[in-house]
Amino acid sequence: MFFNEEGILNIDEMVVSNASFKNIMEDGVVTDEEIKAQSEKVVAMLRDMETKYSAEQLAEIKSLLVESSVLYAVYNFYSIQNINK
Repeated sequence: MFFNEEGILNIDEMVVSNASFKNIMEDGVVTDEEIKAQSEKVVAMLRDMETKYSAEQLAEIKSLLVESSVLYAVYNFYSIQNINK
């Protein structure tokens, strides 16, 4: 579900199959309004989670979000780095 055949988390596949991503990328242009709307959606989801989960669970979620963001950032850097070789 979360991993590809090699056991690697495949964020790119999850992102491109996501309805929000598809909607934003439909016209091939990302606007300030779309960035703002997606940011507001994420903030609303996080605020909703604050009401549903314990402090310990929220700490785990925060850690997961940060580590996932690090993975996504370094993967993108890795991809760019390999293009420039």
